[in-house]
Amino acid sequence: MDNNKVERLEQEDFIGFWRRVLATILDLIVILIPAVIVYWIFNSLAISLHSEIPIILEYIFFVVFDIFMIVRFGGTPGKLILKIKIINQQGNYPTLKEALVRNIFRIISLVISMVIGVSLYDFTVISTYFALWAPLANDLSKILGSIMLVDYLFVALNPRKRALHDMMAGTYVVDKSAI
Repeated sequence: MDNNKVERLEQEDFIGFWRRVLATILDLIVILIPAVIVYWIFNSLAISLHSEIPIILEYIFFVVFDIFMIVRFGGTPGKLILKIKIINQQGNYPTLKEALVRNIFRIISLVISMVIGVSLYDFTVISTYFALWAPLANDLSKILGSIMLVDYLFVALNPRKRALHDMMAGTYVVDKSAI
């Protein structure tokens, strides 16, 4: 699919706000049990090793999983269930760079969550250092939440139903049958 074909997609081929919300809910349902298992494993390792490193790796694991799914399959599990694909301007699955840019708000959110989560432990200098940054991270998470809300509202206001993160990355969220 070339850029001209993306331009020729009909407005109904682009996925809107509520269908994206449903995909996110499905993501939560599908990923919940494996995420809890990963959480238990990494937190048990952190406690037994008396180290924050497994907890930090847990956050990295979830970011890498999300990026991998987008680059390799064109969407998260919820999107794939609903037959929704994320494509770039050429009509292909996003490149690694495009997927990273597309998920920049989520990555920042996970880093902030990681600072707050690791600060709850008292293992080494890392958790002590993160504890110093936790109040700022908490405030930043509130600001980022507002930014992410505006980001998602772009979907409702944009004719091609693109969120701000889609525009930044040059991606589109479309019905699989359109491509």
